Amino acid sequence: MDVPAPAPVALRLRGVGKRYDIYPNDRSRVLEMLGPRVHHTEHWALRGVDLEVPRGGALGVIGRNGAGKSTLLRILAGISPATEGTVEVHGRLATLLDLGVGFHETFTGRENIALTCSLLGLSRAQAEARTPDILRFAELGAFIDQPVRTYSTGMCLRLGFAIASHVDAEILVVDEVLAVGDQYFQRKCLRRVAACREAGATLVVVSHDLHAIRALCDEVVWIEAGTVHLRGSARQVVESYVRHEAARAAPPLPDSPSAGGLAAPPQRPPALPEARTTPFLAAATPAPEDPAALADVIARACAPADAAALFDAEAGEAPRAMDGDTPRVLGTGEVRIVSVDLLDGTGTPRAQLRTGEDLVVAVTFRTTEPVQDPIFGVALFRDDGTYVFGPNTRWDGVLEGRYHGVYTFYAHYPALALLAGQYRVSVAVFDAGHVSALAWHNQLYGFEVVQDVEDHGLVRLSHRWGVVTHHRGDGGGA
Repeated sequence: MDVPAPAPVALRLRGVGKRYDIYPNDRSRVLEMLGPRVHHTEHWALRGVDLEVPRGGALGVIGRNGAGKSTLLRILAGISPATEGTVEVHGRLATLLDLGVGFHETFTGRENIALTCSLLGLSRAQAEARTPDILRFAELGAFIDQPVRTYSTGMCLRLGFAIASHVDAEILVVDEVLAVGDQYFQRKCLRRVAACREAGATLVVVSHDLHAIRALCDEVVWIEAGTVHLRGSARQVVESYVRHEAARAAPPLPDSPSAGGLAAPPQRPPALPEARTTPFLAAATPAPEDPAALADVIARACAPADAAALFDAEAGEAPRAMDGDTPRVLGTGEVRIVSVDLLDGTGTPRAQLRTGEDLVVAVTFRTTEPVQDPIFGVALFRDDGTYVFGPNTRWDGVLEGRYHGVYTFYAHYPALALLAGQYRVSVAVFDAGHVSALAWHNQLYGFEVVQDVEDHGLVRLSHRWGVVTHHRGDGGGA
């Protein structure tokens, strides 16, 4: 029986570790050089890392700040040598980290293109052939013939990324590509990385943007305290990491030794604008069972006064709002959310619903440019931050197509299973790769659920009770 040959390996690490010797001051360094005593402490940023990345594969690296992610990438890129273990790199490698470091400040941008391409192993003819594409990607205009010392940090980042991503590398090592430049250029960089991946390049990427990691990568490794905590499919590892971080951020339980007795109540989001709603209605008409009839109800309830004028209005900058360190409104701008309505199945705005009633989350939006196959999402949260449910149209395989105009997408929950409590809604539109949020409103819309029966917990699950008798002690037999 023939055994299939293993897939060619682009990167292989065996027992890789990186140690830093930390000295309290320069005097300690000199004393250690002159005598036998040790004057430093050891810090292992990485220890015992074993990894293989097949040719054409994509590996994401996630973890908290200080976990060792960037150290791992620097070792792969040859910028920092490993203290122990072996590193094998099979193919031309380009690094997209510390972009712009190494530029000659007195050289122009054009001269730095030639210099950097030469350092990356390209001949003069190859560098000249790629220069027009690099110039178009960087979009520096007349500044390309000015000394790099006159560039802003963002301009250096643009030029550095443009060069590094156009050298036909077989292996791309990327650190926080989403930190490059403004939102427009970030999208451009992501598309370029995705194109390199489709062309067969091997990708290793570090990012705190978990949507980008899931969209770009086949496998993900979670680095914790310098060691590989978990490796597996992108979905499996990202979901495990999110659950871990949510548990870490939760307040301690009353019995926890760190709680000091009673735990502080969970922090709730500040009061935010509600969706367009009206108070509780005692008796709601049942929602239409025909999907077309429901769509017609929602169309009437959410119709803008003048959709054509809304579409033609000046878009301006994409909105952005923060609540301290928490983003509330984000987006790259191709989609603008106009309104969000919380309705029952009859199209009536509702601020309060009973368990088991219909809920419709209707999101009216406009586009500022054509969008192909966007991903619509609606996420429900309890007001203490507990993530209840978050479907999207990509996972459900619906609503694909080209959008350019004014629309309302909606999620219909025909029998809301939530039990009594206060809840918040997030709505979002992502690009087709589920990488960039075109528009995202994070937990901005609130509603209340009340219930008629005594149940406890978060949701009412369909259930039945029963009992089986195995022996009766009163002599009645089984």
